[in-house]
Amino acid sequence: MAEDWSENPENDGITLGPEEALRREIEKSKSLKVEKLQLKDALEKAHAKNRELEAANRLLAEKITTIEGGTSGTASPHNPDRKTGGLPRAGSSPLALYLLVFNILALAVLAFFMSQK
Repeated sequence: MAEDWSENPENDGITLGPEEALRREIEKSKSLKVEKLQLKDALEKAHAKNRELEAANRLLAEKITTIEGGTSGTASPHNPDRKTGGLPRAGSSPLALYLLVFNILALAVLAFFMSQK
């Protein structure tokens, strides 16, 4: 007769009948299915957002190439050439050359006066 009452205990320490245990398993299964569907929906939304961002990235890359193509001959300090790492081209401004020569001469004069003492 003791064998008739041997039922599996649940996690909360309460011994349940087979119908109650089955009902809980069905509820767990339903909640897992709902969660699975929610995760699938979130994944589809993430993929759609990723496709939108890739399209926007391609569009911006095309704009950059068209802008660079249109202004490649007219680099200025305000619009640097990307190929030279953000610096203007060497021959783009004679003022830069004059400033460089002036600074070198100023350093030479400073070195001459420093060596006199």
